Amino acid sequence: MTGRGIAGWARDHARTLAAMALVALALLGAYHWVRAVTLRTAVADLRATAATTATPYAGLLAGALNERLALVRGLAAFVTVKAATGDLAEEFPVFADALRGSVPGIRNMSASPGFIVRHVNPVAGNASVLGNDLLKDPRPGFADTVRRAVETGDVTTHGPLKLIQGGTGLIARAVVRKDGEAWGAVGVVLDLQPILDAANLPGLAGHYAYGIRTGTGAGVAGDLGVFDKNPILERIHLPDAVWELGVVPPAGWDGAAAASADQRTLSVAFVVGALLALALTFLVAERRVALERLVGRRTAELVEARGMAEARARDLAQFAHAAAHDLQEPARTVGTYAQLLGRQVGEQALGPEGRACLRHVQDSAARLRALLHDVEVFLAEDGEPPAAVPTAAEEALRGAMEELGPCLARSGASVTAGPLPAVMADGRRLRAILAELLGNALEYHHPGRKPAVHVTAVREGDAVRLSVADNGIGIEPAYFEQIFQVFRRLHGRDQHPGTGMGLAIARKMAERLGGGLEVRSVPGQGSTFILTLPAVPGDILA
Repeated sequence: MTGRGIAGWARDHARTLAAMALVALALLGAYHWVRAVTLRTAVADLRATAATTATPYAGLLAGALNERLALVRGLAAFVTVKAATGDLAEEFPVFADALRGSVPGIRNMSASPGFIVRHVNPVAGNASVLGNDLLKDPRPGFADTVRRAVETGDVTTHGPLKLIQGGTGLIARAVVRKDGEAWGAVGVVLDLQPILDAANLPGLAGHYAYGIRTGTGAGVAGDLGVFDKNPILERIHLPDAVWELGVVPPAGWDGAAAASADQRTLSVAFVVGALLALALTFLVAERRVALERLVGRRTAELVEARGMAEARARDLAQFAHAAAHDLQEPARTVGTYAQLLGRQVGEQALGPEGRACLRHVQDSAARLRALLHDVEVFLAEDGEPPAAVPTAAEEALRGAMEELGPCLARSGASVTAGPLPAVMADGRRLRAILAELLGNALEYHHPGRKPAVHVTAVREGDAVRLSVADNGIGIEPAYFEQIFQVFRRLHGRDQHPGTGMGLAIARKMAERLGGGLEVRSVPGQGSTFILTLPAVPGDILA
């Protein structure tokens, strides 16, 4: 085709090319949106996995630290007794030898009557500390550690710091009292590396970049740059301080998400879908152009041409509907065909590897459906503005009870309510929150009694507090906030099924409505969930 021929073809098909360009831009925007959603979801999954991985390492580190600090308390108790009997000088070396042999990494132990170091074990390599006045030690932090031990009456720590003998360690102090007065102190110098080894941190480093710092920001181990990358944080509690363990993927959250998400599959699916959509756009546009030209040439046959155009338009609409349905069908039927394949072939015929592959396909299909559902919930809550209109709480409660009707009937539960006012809320969200709270009461009911739920309301200023009280198993106060966190579960899925997101979504809905959701509970007696929402101006609760 000559240059003039190409230019002429482009002029003749300008509308078709413009339509295809608009479709291409829309598809490109949709691709970037889906990719962003996929990456955000992948980051959320990675953070949940990292939190699950980091928790046991933090527990091991806390255990290793507190095991050694317990020895300091034991040494203080021993010195308290022996200071009273006068046998400290003779028995201190024997007792200290036994303690040092119980765990690795103890450099030395000391006893300081009148806060002057008089006894140290082992003496070799540590004789220079004898006679040191702990309260006048000029080194930064040393005297402060002793004073804090006197004030708190518990073990205090100093460090990490470079040790004179080499390496990095901690110094732990405890005060010794005699006749109610401070007799002196005991101290233990600990190597840091055996503590880190006991927590198996090299195993964590095989999967994540990690860092450990004190509450003041001083580095303990690992890479402190981790704390600038929005890490997962786990706290390690000491008697007088808190350490933090931070973990991130080596490539960062976005890099790890891009590597874990199947971007190649997404790109291939986009290219195939884009080609089909562009082909469909070309067909529709070209046929419309052909119809317009036919109308122009055959004015006398206007009625017939119009009928033909309408018929062809109907055909094109049917074609578009069928094409869209066929494009969606493979995604919907992957799980179904995998299940049918397992039934028809049989698990024994598939063999172990085949069964594992089939289970992987089914699990992947189920995960895809769950992912799409979570995306829909996310978009509904973050994208749809709440309707700030007066909504009858009583009507929303009735709707929630109707939704849970079969569950209420099976459990024999009773639901009662006092006078409930109207609130400024979105009816759909309010009904969903109440349904979640009622369902929670049914799921965690006490095995020794039938579920009973009572809903009351009280107005406080410009807000209404709806209380949903049950007689279930209750919740320990330590978990009052954890139950509202995503993926935080207090029971295994074999005991109580679910995603662990219900209460988190309910609180998010309440906050979107301008209110909040909290819980009060007595273990073994029941729980009361308090939903706070804006009151209707001028409304008075009877």
